[in-house]
Amino acid sequence: MTPTTPPQDQNSRAEKSAQQASENLIVYRQNDEPKTIPESQALYMLESIAQTDLARALSYYHKLSDENPHAEQLLKAFYQLLLDMFMLEELLQVTSARLKRIPDCTISFSWKMNALQHMFRNHEAIDMLEVVAQANPNNALTWNSLGEFQRDVGNFEAAKACFDKATEVDPSFAAAYWNASAYSTSPEADLTKIKSLISGSQVAERDIHNLHFCAYRLRESTQQYEDAFEHLQIANGLKRRTIHYDVDAELAIDENAKTVFTPERLNSLDEGPISELRPIFIMGMPRSGTTLIEQIIASHSEVNGGDEYTALANAISRAQRQSNFDGPVDQWLSSRATKDWHEIGKLYEHNTRFVRGDKKVFTDKNQFNHRSIGIIKASLANAKIIMVDRNPMDVAFACYRQLFNGQGAKFSYQIDELVKIYASYLSLMKYWESHTDNLIMRVNYEDLVADQIAVSSRLLNFCGLELEQSCIDFHKTQRTVKTLSASQVRQTIFTQGIDRWKQYESQLEPMKVALEKAGLV
Repeated sequence: MTPTTPPQDQNSRAEKSAQQASENLIVYRQNDEPKTIPESQALYMLESIAQTDLARALSYYHKLSDENPHAEQLLKAFYQLLLDMFMLEELLQVTSARLKRIPDCTISFSWKMNALQHMFRNHEAIDMLEVVAQANPNNALTWNSLGEFQRDVGNFEAAKACFDKATEVDPSFAAAYWNASAYSTSPEADLTKIKSLISGSQVAERDIHNLHFCAYRLRESTQQYEDAFEHLQIANGLKRRTIHYDVDAELAIDENAKTVFTPERLNSLDEGPISELRPIFIMGMPRSGTTLIEQIIASHSEVNGGDEYTALANAISRAQRQSNFDGPVDQWLSSRATKDWHEIGKLYEHNTRFVRGDKKVFTDKNQFNHRSIGIIKASLANAKIIMVDRNPMDVAFACYRQLFNGQGAKFSYQIDELVKIYASYLSLMKYWESHTDNLIMRVNYEDLVADQIAVSSRLLNFCGLELEQSCIDFHKTQRTVKTLSASQVRQTIFTQGIDRWKQYESQLEPMKVALEKAGLV
């Protein structure tokens, strides 16, 4: 039954309307006179200013958000801009200052956690979340967030306890059930609970896909493959309906990269500026084994692991803002000179300061870096790129069976879109390989599983590093891993992922046919 609100008289409705109207207005002073402007208009103006004068825009954001504590969208935009510019110290400073003034500001608390995560200070975030959770044990969101931080640092038992607490506090919290299902020790009992929630009305319709993904995972763990796949199909269909995604726009980005960086232009590019830093970019489709490759390399004594950092994309964005070019990024890239590439390189190195710590060698496995290999070649002279290949059916099925965090891998929930993106990715990587000598090394996931030492040695040699025992014992390395493979890379190499798709060979025939038509198998 939908709850109802008590009737209101005309005066109270008018008062509420007036209050809402005032809450959507931003108050500012001009010549010492107070003036107002709609929040949406203020946001538009500030974003326009930020395109050409970042410092001025940030000053306005800071002042206006302080003077208008009710303006939540303004505050979020301020914090987002600081994150986009990788001004993480500033983001931590302003969120902390606001929490001192307004201790119950959930937006500032959430963004402070975000800053700490990006600064690889996860344990500080865990300490803060534990205090909040104990002070307010009935907040399911806090328990779920604490569980995710615990998972990222490898505390899986603690993570499971937090996810279970979240569902205990809020039995309709579908995302927490999905998180907890990865650690289920009683799949039949858990499945009974999940199916009851699916058939009931307790969980919001927009969140039901989480439960079907849970049911798939739990059914597969008991080898009930037919029922498992039925839930998986439903889960993907429901999830796809919740997101706005234009696959053709994504494909156009890949093609634009080839247009901007023609073979002639790639051959004419000067090397990036001399630097003692040595970034190692690891590229591949999601679920192709990139996290395993990164864990092996990051286990070396001379290397820090950066995970899926957005340092390069942010460097490009900031360089464009600083150049006062207000237009599409591909047009801006087409007109860059050597000094502009060098500026991107310097910004990238600045953005990776938390990743690399005191080490000169570090990894970067952001999913979208494959579109920027021309920029990497021009701006980072010491960069190495590793491309991970894996059986296409295993990759495609691994994407299709996974509920990705947030808005990640939007293409994975519909087979035709998944295959189009996969084919486009491989086409672009083949293009880069053809026109960049010795910049890219390809490694096969199945070869690594079959002969870990030999392939690891080749990988490290390509990166200018000697093989160390710690790289063989990569599962013992203690570092934060924010990707979906966080638990897998804390185990020794296993073969369960090879040909996993064959458990559903008949159901996946449409996927196989689509991959064949695209020339991928």
